[in-house]
Amino acid sequence: MSKNRKIRRTKKQNVFPQFCLITLMCLLISGGIAYGWQSIEDKRNENEEQPYSPSEHSSAQSSNESSELTENQSQSSEKTESDSQNSEDVQSSESSEEKPEPKKYGLLGETERVRSNYFDDAVFIGDSITTGISLYDIMPNADVLAHTGINLQSILTAEVIKDGDNEKKLTILQALEKTDANKIYIMLGANGLAFLGAEETVKYYNMFVDEVIKTKPDAIIYVQSIFPIHEEKFTQRYKGNLTNKIIDETNELLMKMCEEKEIYYINPGEVFKDENGGLMSDVTPDGLHFNSEYYTKWMDYLKTHAITNK
Repeated sequence: MSKNRKIRRTKKQNVFPQFCLITLMCLLISGGIAYGWQSIEDKRNENEEQPYSPSEHSSAQSSNESSELTENQSQSSEKTESDSQNSEDVQSSESSEEKPEPKKYGLLGETERVRSNYFDDAVFIGDSITTGISLYDIMPNADVLAHTGINLQSILTAEVIKDGDNEKKLTILQALEKTDANKIYIMLGANGLAFLGAEETVKYYNMFVDEVIKTKPDAIIYVQSIFPIHEEKFTQRYKGNLTNKIIDETNELLMKMCEEKEIYYINPGEVFKDENGGLMSDVTPDGLHFNSEYYTKWMDYLKTHAITNK
């Protein structure tokens, strides 16, 4: 029985190729995983190598702010130019409006102050009060044609001005003709006013001023107010009956005369008046003349009452 049994033998299979294939697949998969992991690490490292930079952010922000500032400055400049143009337009409009003409002749109000050289071509005509300009050397660059005791009745004929080195003397008008006067200041009337009166005094004044205009037709002519007096001292010294009321009346007529003749009237006498309208007692020894301090004030007044545009 045992001899007839056939024993089947299983053929032994070769597994080596399969093992190699599996091993290769494992290697490929491992390589792929390693490559993928390395890529992720590289990208992460790259990000870590480029950290946030405050300076770059600040620079960018500064650039933006600079741009905005430039734009604002440009707008501000345009606004300033616009405002300036508007202001000029307003000024131009205002200047184009008609304004009343200032009073050209007669009483001259306060003007812009002039310097002393304004009087380089000036001549002062008058009596003893005017001689003080020379005596006190108040305005050495101006000519003074004046004489103590001269009055409106004698001024056209009295030869009282020395003619250089010549022995012969000249009248005030003759001496005036020899000057280069472009400004003429006249102050007369105190001598003789008491007995002539206001109206008669101004008649003589008219005649003299007409002769001055003929002699120097292009000159600026100023008639100065007759200065006030200290009545009490004046009466004691000169025994006259001159009053400040008569002086004021005469000055009013002189101002009108200047308007008619188209010359200027100035009133430096107002500097010398006290609260009663007379010459201040402490500046005058005789009621008529005054000290050097007030000659300076007189000249200061003339500097702020001067025509410069003729």
